[in-house]
Amino acid sequence: MSIFPALLTLHLIAFILMVGTTLIDFINYRTFWRLVNSQKEQAAGILAAAKNYSRLTGIGAALLIATGTGMAAPLHAFLGTQLWFKLKMILVLLLVINSIFIGRRLGVKLRKIFGTDSHDAIDQVLNLKYKLQTYYLVQLGFFLMIVLLTTYKFS
Repeated sequence: MSIFPALLTLHLIAFILMVGTTLIDFINYRTFWRLVNSQKEQAAGILAAAKNYSRLTGIGAALLIATGTGMAAPLHAFLGTQLWFKLKMILVLLLVINSIFIGRRLGVKLRKIFGTDSHDAIDQVLNLKYKLQTYYLVQLGFFLMIVLLTTYKFS
């Protein structure tokens, strides 16, 4: 009996967890931006809830990497020659780097600035708006490209 179907199932679940939490986080931040000027307390609540999503995304990433490694290990000689697989691995690496070094940094900076009571805090928060939107669009774009590469496995 092969373990491959179980690994593939867990791999897909982990991918869905990562994409889903990233999408929900993006939607929450869009709601936050709508409320930040008019309903600061509700915006703070959304920001506090969004903090937990990075943990879910991290769990999904760890499970994704573990199951992907488990599936690829027996096929390493074959997959190593496939261009689509090499590109997919580059995208996965960029996804992780973008999440850790850009997304996490922007989220921490946003929470820190929003938590202050200075009069220019809202202006500083709004300065992060486009950076965070760009971050989420890039992340979702990476996910889409990974799906496309996996679906249309070209040589």
